Amino acid sequence: MSVSQANLSSNPTTARSAAPLSLYLAGVGSVGTALLYQLSEFQGDAQRPRLIGACTSTHAAWTPPHPTPSAVKHHLEHGSTLHWPAVLERLIDRAPRPLVFVDATGHSDVADHYTTLLDAGIHVVTPSKLANARSQQHFDQLHTVAAAHNVQYRYETTVGAGLPVVRTVRDLRATGDGIHTIRGAVSGTLTFVFSRMRQDDSFGEAVQTAIKAGYTEPDVRDDLSGEDVARKFLILARTAGASIERDEIEVESLVPESLRDLPHLAFRRYIHTANDAWRARAEAAAENGDVLQYIGRWTPGSGIRVGIEAVPAESDFGRLEGQDNLFEVTTNRYVASPLVIRGPGAGPEVTAAGVLADVLATET
Repeated sequence: MSVSQANLSSNPTTARSAAPLSLYLAGVGSVGTALLYQLSEFQGDAQRPRLIGACTSTHAAWTPPHPTPSAVKHHLEHGSTLHWPAVLERLIDRAPRPLVFVDATGHSDVADHYTTLLDAGIHVVTPSKLANARSQQHFDQLHTVAAAHNVQYRYETTVGAGLPVVRTVRDLRATGDGIHTIRGAVSGTLTFVFSRMRQDDSFGEAVQTAIKAGYTEPDVRDDLSGEDVARKFLILARTAGASIERDEIEVESLVPESLRDLPHLAFRRYIHTANDAWRARAEAAAENGDVLQYIGRWTPGSGIRVGIEAVPAESDFGRLEGQDNLFEVTTNRYVASPLVIRGPGAGPEVTAAGVLADVLATET
């Protein structure tokens, strides 16, 4: 069974409650801005989510009903200095319900407030992996508090951007299916690097091209370390019901040990020194008709491993290109043929669409 991006996660439609949702947006970077534009497309819909306020890392503002994206940014430019106690006090004591808090910042200090918000009966939606990648106890607490106050904690876009990955895992578990394995290429950056290497780029050239295209983190070692993939699989495993800590995950880093402590620009200058080792590894795989791909795998009882796998060149993983993600989920029901989810796993528009789907899903 194959699931594409053309699904409810990227084309949200759902039953609406009597009162329109109120929404507070933390973070108006690329994803937050894309979300504002998608909200503006609800013009004429009296039941559309109503933005009541927003903040950046430095400023906060409370907005009039149905402001345009440019109006929100104008309010923020002339807003007050961000003071979280004041923001939380207003959200908890004076903001209308139902209320959704969207964290599009990726800042740990914002993630610190989730429990307080959920405890106050406020839904929380986030594309940030930070809260879910903390201890198992913290992950469990977020869900326990949300359930106790009949609100939702939704994080679909932490894995696969707008693809319905987290929801699929959650639904499989809720319907009593047993998950055998989740396997996936879940880093758009690393998929791009290895697809370029299959086109005869050296490792260094592929990494430099990814940097120039804007596909990487400011320090590309954050991508090459495998930490992002490890966090995504930690979230998937926990969503599937596993109890697992980050230090139990086996992670293969692509950063040469000799270059790990260099300043970022020096690392970029010397990345080519790893070319020969990667060429030899790719040639060894090619002798068996394989290519290299960076893949994560979770199996109950065996834990999580993320790292390089040699995969058949003509397989779905072997032909993966661009920034696409690919997930295979094998379960009691999908044992002969795994459930497959494939599509863009990065980008502000698809991520914002997934966030908006999560926002609307809080009404169901």
